[in-house]
Amino acid sequence: MVFMRLILASVLLGFLFIRKRHLKTIRKNIFPILMIGATNVALPFYLFAYSAFEINANTMAVMNGSTPLFAFLFSVILLKFKFQWPQLLGILIGLLGLAIVVGFESMQFELLPIFAAMMGAAMYGFSMSYIYQIKILDTKVMAAVTMIAATLIIFPFLMIDPIQTVNWNGQVMGSIIFLGLICTGMAYIPYFLLISRVGPISTSIIALLVPLFGMIWAYLFLQEKITLMMLTGCLLIIGGVGLTSRIKE
Repeated sequence: MVFMRLILASVLLGFLFIRKRHLKTIRKNIFPILMIGATNVALPFYLFAYSAFEINANTMAVMNGSTPLFAFLFSVILLKFKFQWPQLLGILIGLLGLAIVVGFESMQFELLPIFAAMMGAAMYGFSMSYIYQIKILDTKVMAAVTMIAATLIIFPFLMIDPIQTVNWNGQVMGSIIFLGLICTGMAYIPYFLLISRVGPISTSIIALLVPLFGMIWAYLFLQEKITLMMLTGCLLIIGGVGLTSRIKE
């Protein structure tokens, strides 16, 4: 799954944005490109995919929601951003709201999968700070080359876990194509643009909003109920995001 979404995103972004004039800059900056491809795409995708086999989606959402906390820490350590208590408080409020939305009682606490997911979130936080610091290419080109780098990095993992197409059907293929082209390929363009414009902390806080929209889509398309507790959690998430975003990085 990870390889398929990466190869589709790489083909799309490479075709749209990489030109001959970019090759010299790419060759000169191959190490940071590989670093970003590994820490921002390949390894987090793989770690979260591994965790998904052992822990449920609610627990995964909370682990992924810890990304802003790591972005905050790495921004302070690597970028020398000023430590601001309101930002940290906003992130913690958002995390509390996220845990309320998904439900404490539904979370699973298995050490290794949780550690793997937490490492994935930590890599996201590190890579956002690193991307903000280097600024070597146009954001669209950067999204394309790092996606290609991530594809090359993840390719050897196919020797351990080869692609299996036994149960594939039209719905599965459509889901993979949508995930690769839209949710991975096109989504990474505004992602890199946000990092360059508003910084890693404000960009990472979006991770807290994912379950909120998931709740809305589940209500609209799956007729799932929205409880008062979930709405309370949503208000905390929005309040935390608002508090964090108001602070200038």
